[in-house]
Amino acid sequence: MTARIQNTASQPDIMTGVQHLFKAVHSGGVPPQTLELVHLRASQINGCSACVEMHPQIAKKAGETDQRLFAVAAWRDTPYFTEGERAALELA
Repeated sequence: MTARIQNTASQPDIMTGVQHLFKAVHSGGVPPQTLELVHLRASQINGCSACVEMHPQIAKKAGETDQRLFAVAAWRDTPYFTEGERAALELA
């Protein structure tokens, strides 16, 4: 099997753009836990295995629980998320 997305870490221009984007997103006032839930969900949708592994670790450092992290893939069917988090996850 071949990767759908090439390793962007070896492309400095892309990584610089991603870093600027993350900085802007994290300065927008959205709680860090919500951002990590969204990052995890987007990573699941995009099929980025490195990101699916990384974002729960960051979320746990921000105080997120295993129960909610495990439920992100089925967030519509669980009672664990606030209306704001549901709106953010829907946008993902």
